[in-house]
Amino acid sequence: MLYNHIRASRAALVAVSTVLLAACGGGGGGGGGSSNTAKSCSEQFNPDAAATTPEQCQPVYNEQCDSLGARSPYNASEPAACTVNGADGGVSAETVTVGGVEYVLLKPASGGKSGLYVGLHWRGGNGPTMSNNMRMPELAKARDLTVAVPTSPNYIFSAIEGVGYLHDWDYSGAPAVIAQVIADAKARNGLGNVPVVLAGVSSGVAAATRFYCEQGSQIDGLLLVASGSISAAESTACLSDASAAASKAASSMAVAVIQGTRDPAYEDAKLNYGHFELINGCDGSKTVALNEQVDIEYSRNCGSGHGTALVSVKDSGHNWPGMDRPIPENPVTDNIPAGSSSGAMSIFGRVSFSFDATLQGYDLVRNLD
Repeated sequence: MLYNHIRASRAALVAVSTVLLAACGGGGGGGGGSSNTAKSCSEQFNPDAAATTPEQCQPVYNEQCDSLGARSPYNASEPAACTVNGADGGVSAETVTVGGVEYVLLKPASGGKSGLYVGLHWRGGNGPTMSNNMRMPELAKARDLTVAVPTSPNYIFSAIEGVGYLHDWDYSGAPAVIAQVIADAKARNGLGNVPVVLAGVSSGVAAATRFYCEQGSQIDGLLLVASGSISAAESTACLSDASAAASKAASSMAVAVIQGTRDPAYEDAKLNYGHFELINGCDGSKTVALNEQVDIEYSRNCGSGHGTALVSVKDSGHNWPGMDRPIPENPVTDNIPAGSSSGAMSIFGRVSFSFDATLQGYDLVRNLD
């Protein structure tokens, strides 16, 4: 979960992990970059369009695949199928292994040739659960993407070598593992020079940022959801100060940071957003109120040609906005106005449906590229 804050309380994490692990679940608009102007904002999210006609840019869920329905908060062992009215939804899901690392590989019937999306789960999660909760099959189908969702081979607690408890992406070997997955997923689906977006939630943000600092030339965009104080991590020193950040300008890329305002790491996320603005050479930004719960600060006036964005989700906690379903349903915490939030409590706050970190998050990164 919140990787910098949880380290001091591992015992507490073990006690609550089975109840709250799925709090980082996933969720409407479409990819392919800013050049495609034929699609509406609801089909391909665009911050400029949201500034002009926000009512046309609201998230829409489960149009490509049925809702995955109520699930247990425990980790899944298999990726769920994408169905429409109970029938095959046109997305294949398999679990493959490369170099001892398992990952979920999702491919739509359309081929998945438009790009590669790699999603990194939260501390204590796994690939199938992230795939299911964040609606990764719907992303694959809606945007014609190959989607890879690996399970970290690293553990918070290791009983013996190779055996442990609670998978965790926040470790020094993560970039090498991610590179393996990217190469294997490209080879399996015959992908050439297509855009690669690397996304992470919580602990997955730490790994995504490590990869950016070490092997950023392999990817074209970052989607960072529910991050922690990643700028303080030893292997992410390239974000720690102005001079170090400036040295990364040669490998700048589109970056979207999505954070709940009730997350204790919200201020850290704002700092990280500022670091990426500096790296991308951005001069000034705009802020648009997408709806009553979501503000988007973004800049495309960047010397590198790559924009940055900070999505602030009010009254939301440490989670993936637009998660598939509330966990756990609770008559006390669920009694809030319909349409603004699921009502289910996640880490430090509610899970919001007012922004879709899956489809809209992907679209935002591609639009900023």
